[in-house]
Amino acid sequence: MKAKVKAYEEANRSQIVIRQSQRADEERSIADRIAAEQREAERQRREFQEEQKAVAIAKRKFKQESAEVLLGEREEVSAELRQAQMQGYRNELKRQGRGAAAAASQPKVREPEGGLQREKKMDRELYRKRQAAGAGVPSGGNIASHERNWNEAVQSLFAIAP
Repeated sequence: MKAKVKAYEEANRSQIVIRQSQRADEERSIADRIAAEQREAERQRREFQEEQKAVAIAKRKFKQESAEVLLGEREEVSAELRQAQMQGYRNELKRQGRGAAAAASQPKVREPEGGLQREKKMDRELYRKRQAAGAGVPSGGNIASHERNWNEAVQSLFAIAP
């Protein structure tokens, strides 16, 4: 039985390697998706906190100006704060373009961790890393090997099980 398995592995090594790299790719893409969702959740949480802070500041200003009006230091509360209080602070902050609500409407570009850099000159090691990351395991570029791989792939699709 072991000899049969070993013979199968030897005969279909390239397909096995391709399947393994495809699985690794799928796992990597799933991990990337999870990381992206976590970053998005963190960003939304931060935006919500910033929005809450902006609302609290606006409310504090309104109360302060209202107190100043009652004490006679001011003639009336500023129109901006009166409008914010009547409209609901969040909506008014969005309209005025303050807080997280305004930031959310603008397009964002995520900078890479190391900052923006010019494209490096492609050396052999970088090329191999990119090939491996893209599940493109280089087969040497030989036409005969591509032909053999193609024939194996087609045969495996139409193979009759014993």
